[in-house]
Amino acid sequence: MLAELAAVDVFRFLLVFTRIGAAVMLFPGIGGTMVTARARLTLALAVSFVVLPVVASTLPAMPRSPFALGLLLLSETAIGVFMGVMVQMLMAALNVAGSYIGYKAGLTNAFVSDPVTADQSTLIPRFLSNLAVVLIFATGLHELLFRAVVDSYALFVPGGPLPFGDMSESVARALATSFRIGLQLAAPVMVFGLVFYGGMGVLARLMPQMPVFFVALPIQVLLGLSILMVSLPLIMLWFLRHVEDGLMPFVRGL
Repeated sequence: MLAELAAVDVFRFLLVFTRIGAAVMLFPGIGGTMVTARARLTLALAVSFVVLPVVASTLPAMPRSPFALGLLLLSETAIGVFMGVMVQMLMAALNVAGSYIGYKAGLTNAFVSDPVTADQSTLIPRFLSNLAVVLIFATGLHELLFRAVVDSYALFVPGGPLPFGDMSESVARALATSFRIGLQLAAPVMVFGLVFYGGMGVLARLMPQMPVFFVALPIQVLLGLSILMVSLPLIMLWFLRHVEDGLMPFVRGL
C-alpha cells in the first residue's frame, strides 16, 4: 500500500515537473545558455514542489500501460513548450524594433556576443533584449510568467485532448501582434531615418563633390542613438505592457 502511494506521488510530481520544466527552459533570461542546466533544473524542481498541491485536483490517475504514460508526458511537454514559445513570441517585439532601429541608426553591422544563444547578435536588439530581461525581473513580471503556467492547468487539463488549432492560432496571433508592436516601438527612429536619408539625398544632389554618406555616418549614429535614449523609457514601458497583455488570457482571476 505504501509503495502504491509513493508511486502515485512520484507520478503526480513528474507530471507537474514535465510541464513546468519545459516552460522554464524557454523563459527569457532563465533559458539562456549562461544559466547552467543544473540551475534551471533546480528551479523547475522547486517550482514543481510548490505547485503540486495547488494543481493536484486536476491531475489524472496514473495510467496502467507505459505507452499511455508516455503519451501523457508527451502531452504535458507540448503544453509546457507552447507556454514557453508564447513568451518568446512576445519577446520577439524587441527583436523587430531593435533590427529597425539598428538599420536606421547605421549600426546594422555592429555585432556583440549574445549570452542567450552563445552566438553573435546585432548590437541594438541584444541591448533591448537584455534590458527587457532585467526589467521583467526587477518589476516582478516574472511572477506572471509562472502564474500563467500554473493557471494553464485550467485551460489544458492533463490527460485531455490538445487543442492544436487554438494553440497554433494563439502563436500566430502573438507573433503578428509582436511584429506590429515592434514597428510601433521603432517608430521614432524610423521617422528620423526617413527624414535623415531624404536630407542626405537632397544634399548629395546640391553638392555632388561632397562625400555625403561618409560625412553623414557619424551624425546618423549620434542622432539615432540620441533618439533611442530619449525614447527608451517609453519603449520599455510599452513593451512590458505588451508582455502583460499577452499573458493575461492564460491567467485566472485577473
